[in-house]
Amino acid sequence: MKQLAIVFIFFSFLTACGQTKSSDYWSNLPQPTGWVNDFDHLYTKVQKKTLDSLIANYEQKTSVEISLVTIPVTATDKERFEDLTLHMANTWAVGKKDKSNGIFIGISKEYRVIRIQNGLGIEKLISDNQTKEIIDSYFIPYFKKGDFFKGSYEGIVAITKTLDKANH
Repeated sequence: MKQLAIVFIFFSFLTACGQTKSSDYWSNLPQPTGWVNDFDHLYTKVQKKTLDSLIANYEQKTSVEISLVTIPVTATDKERFEDLTLHMANTWAVGKKDKSNGIFIGISKEYRVIRIQNGLGIEKLISDNQTKEIIDSYFIPYFKKGDFFKGSYEGIVAITKTLDKANH
């Protein structure tokens, strides 16, 4: 009986060790602490505050909510990154409910991936092609140089300018 208990404990341990952190991350998402949630620690405190202020000012002016999130590789595998960004955007309810005007920007440095999820209200103002163009022209060139702050800043500014043009 004692051996059976030891075997059970051993297999329980192996099962627990075999579970990835990503499954925990998906079911227990961290709570957002502001417009910028730097879970992968890509920005300094000053850079994070600058990005957060840029987004907060735009939200006050337009009601559009932009959430910028850096996601560590321990959160998910590369193949499910896009699904995770959509899950986070929906769980966190980015955007005003009655306007569906949220934009969720997910970045993974290690996977070298960025995904922008636009709410239905935003999709009427900025197309998928425009979003891809902003990623390719503003985010990626700076990311390739290792400057995640400058890429994020310039990308957000490009998004806000595109939205402003669409509203006028």
